[in-house]
Amino acid sequence: MPSLASPLSDIAPSPLVAVQQLLRDHAHALPVGLHQGKTVFEPCARPRVWERADFGISAHEHAPPAGVPALREAFAAAASARRGATVGVDQVLVTGGATHAIGVVLRAVLAPGDEVVILSPQWLFATGLVRAAGGVPREVPVFLELCADPGFDFLGAVEQAVTDRTRAIYFNNPNNPTGFRLDEQALAGLTELAERHDLWLIADNAYENYDFSQDGFIDSAAVGRAAERTFSVHTCSKTYAMPGARVGHLVSPPGCEEALTKWSLHTLYSVSTPSQFAAYEALGTPESELADRRARAYDAWRLTDEYLDIPHTAVSGTLYTFLDLSALGDGERFVRSCAENGVGLAPGRVFGEHCRDWARICFTAAPPEAVRDAVQRINKVYKEAISER
Repeated sequence: MPSLASPLSDIAPSPLVAVQQLLRDHAHALPVGLHQGKTVFEPCARPRVWERADFGISAHEHAPPAGVPALREAFAAAASARRGATVGVDQVLVTGGATHAIGVVLRAVLAPGDEVVILSPQWLFATGLVRAAGGVPREVPVFLELCADPGFDFLGAVEQAVTDRTRAIYFNNPNNPTGFRLDEQALAGLTELAERHDLWLIADNAYENYDFSQDGFIDSAAVGRAAERTFSVHTCSKTYAMPGARVGHLVSPPGCEEALTKWSLHTLYSVSTPSQFAAYEALGTPESELADRRARAYDAWRLTDEYLDIPHTAVSGTLYTFLDLSALGDGERFVRSCAENGVGLAPGRVFGEHCRDWARICFTAAPPEAVRDAVQRINKVYKEAISER
């Protein structure tokens, strides 16, 4: 049999699937899955029949590789309002979610062996996407350090990791899994660093609607001259509670459109037309509704914070907090024990090699009463584990 290429051979299958299997295996009467990043919110738009005149294209037609023009125009208008500067429609690429968007960028900017600095802990599939594109991920621990000490010199840590093979810096803000938020000053410093070393910035904005800070979400491309080198990744999965639609979009620096569209064409051709129409309708969601969802997510965080007896990160955004299990010395065992008690947690190791003594909770993945019950079960497992040491 011919051999398979192996850039991802040392990466285990999805750990979230494994946690789901643990929950099934132990068949708790009241299982609560807090391991996957999702919300209990209803989707902002659902599939429906439409007239061609409503969208410029019918459901049975395949969309242009860059996306349906009406949707691209709507995304460009939203980006322009967010940044306070005009974003051209040609800078917008409709993608199959944030994962596809990041993959397209990496394939467009990396040559084999090029490095990507990843601000860590990071979204769990970031390193795999870099490897799949032929690149080398370099995890730079910064977010847990910033959680512990806001004065931590994270820019110094990042700069120390830059080599002559570095091509880009990836980060998501607010950060999954810690809930830490880089402010405008930090983003400005990151932009200046990228300028000094002539690097691209890949800004993962998946949690833009779930920034709980007083200032609210900052589009990093709007800071200084960042727009010249920033690929901004957005998704309908979180903001509009539509993960099954698999629609996201990418706002690129001027001049990158042709290369990105080619990579998208040769990996996906185009995103499902019905999904693009659902995203188009979701963009009409009133800001008051999005603000209400943000407030409900914040309430879920406050409830989780109140009931958790385990050290954990303070949250300024996202849907998560990160549990510090260093007192146990075995985070993986704790995740398994929680699954035996009917609670799914995401193991820390998948968010960074330095995170093996951590675990992530998604506090919006179940109704408040279920989250409260799950947290109490987690506390019980933790106390039992501590008593056994």
